[in-house]
Amino acid sequence: MNSNGPRQKRTRWWLLWWALVLSPVIGLVSLLGLAANSDLPGTEDLENPRSDLATAILFSDGSQMGQYYRENRIPVEYDRISPHVVDALIATEDERFREHSGIDLRGTVRAAVYLGKRGGASTLTQQLSKMLFTERSSDFIKRTFQKFQEWIISAQLERQYTKNEIITMYLNRFDWINQAVGINSAARVYFNTTPDSLKLEEAALLVGMCKNPALFNPLRRPDTTMHRRMVVLGQMMKNGMLSRSEYDSLKALPIGLRFQRIDHTEGPAPYFREVLRSKLQALLSEKDEEGNYRIAKADGKPYDIYTDGLKVYTTLDSRMQHYAEWGMKEHLATELQPDFFKDIGRKKNKPFDFRVTQKEIDGILNTAMKRSVRYRVLTGKQCPNCERPSRYIEEVKHEGRKHYHCEPKLGGCDSYWPVVKEADIPAIFDEPVPMRVFTWNGEVDTLMSPMDSIRYYKSFLQSGVLSIDPRTGFVKAWVGGIDYKHFQYDHVEQARRQVGSTFKPFVYATAIREGMSPCQELPNQRVCFEMPAPQPEWCPQNSDGEYGGMVTVEHALANSMNTITAWIMKQYGPEAVTVLARHMGVKSPLDAVPSLCLGVADLTLMEMTGAFASFANQGVFIEPIIFTRIEDKSGNTIHDLVPRTYEALDERTAYTMLKMLKGVVDGAYNPSTGKTVGTGLRLRTSWGNRARYANIKYPTAAKTGTTQNNSDGWFIGITPDLVTGVWTGAEDRSVRFSTTEKGQGANMALPIYGYFMNKVYADSTITISRGDFEKPPDLDPASIDCRQKGNTGNGTAPPKWD
Repeated sequence: MNSNGPRQKRTRWWLLWWALVLSPVIGLVSLLGLAANSDLPGTEDLENPRSDLATAILFSDGSQMGQYYRENRIPVEYDRISPHVVDALIATEDERFREHSGIDLRGTVRAAVYLGKRGGASTLTQQLSKMLFTERSSDFIKRTFQKFQEWIISAQLERQYTKNEIITMYLNRFDWINQAVGINSAARVYFNTTPDSLKLEEAALLVGMCKNPALFNPLRRPDTTMHRRMVVLGQMMKNGMLSRSEYDSLKALPIGLRFQRIDHTEGPAPYFREVLRSKLQALLSEKDEEGNYRIAKADGKPYDIYTDGLKVYTTLDSRMQHYAEWGMKEHLATELQPDFFKDIGRKKNKPFDFRVTQKEIDGILNTAMKRSVRYRVLTGKQCPNCERPSRYIEEVKHEGRKHYHCEPKLGGCDSYWPVVKEADIPAIFDEPVPMRVFTWNGEVDTLMSPMDSIRYYKSFLQSGVLSIDPRTGFVKAWVGGIDYKHFQYDHVEQARRQVGSTFKPFVYATAIREGMSPCQELPNQRVCFEMPAPQPEWCPQNSDGEYGGMVTVEHALANSMNTITAWIMKQYGPEAVTVLARHMGVKSPLDAVPSLCLGVADLTLMEMTGAFASFANQGVFIEPIIFTRIEDKSGNTIHDLVPRTYEALDERTAYTMLKMLKGVVDGAYNPSTGKTVGTGLRLRTSWGNRARYANIKYPTAAKTGTTQNNSDGWFIGITPDLVTGVWTGAEDRSVRFSTTEKGQGANMALPIYGYFMNKVYADSTITISRGDFEKPPDLDPASIDCRQKGNTGNGTAPPKWD
């Protein structure tokens, strides 16, 4: 009998059995080999994984003001993450995270046997490798191969980093949607807190979202998200991180969201952040004479504020910024704007002044139409879904048609849109459409034609507030307008408005520097200037129409008397005044003409406030700065800002001017009449409605300003620690109050200053002087006290200092 047959048969069965057993292993090893030799990250990529990091903008106290980002991500260290987050994540996503080396074999077998019904096989390290180095694919074969790549990368990550570093990278990378990328942003967006302060139930909710953020979105599916939170808490109890009683207490808690929408139009100091963005981009793009970037990374490339994770330390004080924003809203929303609506309600062509012609109104409205987003979209000059203003739109060519990118460059428009003929646009603007419009009580839905909405928005008074520390030049508060979403024009540095009487201190300082005494008496009579033919002579008049008698120089400044200001200008000349204004930081065009003495120049609030700060800083001008340094993502300082400083006028003149400007709010004594009056006296009053913003007791120098036809109202207040400028007016100068009583600076701008400073003085956490200005050591205060006998000057020749 031949036994080779059965033996051969058994051999074939054994070979088949081993083939069946070993083929998956061989296949697995082969796939791992292919994955290991595929396009995997190198050592440098593992050490420095590419990640778009947001630039953080910080207040002077280190708290966060805002961010510039493509992804709203600012990383945090492990010790700044709540242990509740770490425990919840491990208990829910990877129970053996501390034990395995990147791949959980037990979890992989379990997932294979039960087809994933008892949990997946991906470890936290694998999930991290997926986030860092692979892209999700819908193709099954590609996705399967990527799984093997993730295994290789996970093993490499485990060798490269500690467990704490891996979990930190995971939490800093995960996208919790709603502009919350990373645990730092997620804590702020969903609970308005920091990652180290997250409560256990908050941590459980965020970890629950990790399974599927779109499905477990607490804003859209709160019930589903709450159920997922219970699952996370249950996992923590199962792993001994919670007791049963703790679990029962926590699962009964409400969702507890304190959602903070992240948007460039919301949050503190939006106008400031937009100006800062522009300045940072200009700074980081500067090159030296050889064509190299002045501030560059190690590879010589420039820093990107959207991706390089910079930190910008600004000079703004978070408390003062809040008080300035509140003060503007308090005055305009509850007092000034309601008064203005009443005033224009009687006008035929509201909101425009009755002296404005219909032709001028049509021109204003047509210009506004062409500047609108709607017009730019209709004419094909802006993408409909671009969020940023038109100045951030970049046009590129795409398939022969216009294509736009928004800033930051997150991609172009989702679709193309029809371009309307120019002649058809006015009819479109006259057709009512649904829209949301601004009100001081919040946005409201309405039906309104775009042209009517232009008129509507022009009826709102605008304002700007700037507060500077005169000793350092640090800007402490910056409010560029009433609402950035609807009115994006900055009224601190961008807008130039006629300054009116706030320019007069430059005239008086010119005279004081040349030796004129603040107590010299001058005749209150009209002064005329000869003008080039065929113009008639120019004879400025006092706003109250009163003339006659003698007044002191100090009294004339405190009461903004045009006659005395004109007389001083005639004595010293426009050129001398212009030179002093330039020394004090004014950069805008200044025509050396007689009318300059009454403030016909258009200047910025930044220029005026910075110049007035020289008076409080012993005559030394410090160019205002808005940030002090920039750090890279590793905390290395890449730029320190040193302000430009120089002596603008002598210390004695600066102090004398402060003494005179104190008369604006305290009242300046006039020996001839025995009266003490000033244009800003209401800052000291405590009666009626004024008590809400006035009744300030501390030493204050100031100047009010009101321009022609009440188009602009100014108030600049000076204390030893803060110089604060306020401007208020409509977008168009033809929109204004009918009366000076309502349209003067003391009514339009001064109250905002009062609201702001009262809050600052009441805040015990803010260090601010309640004392008086420091006088020069060689100056006898009695020599400039106009109540003292013998201090009045005689004649027209200004006396000189000894």
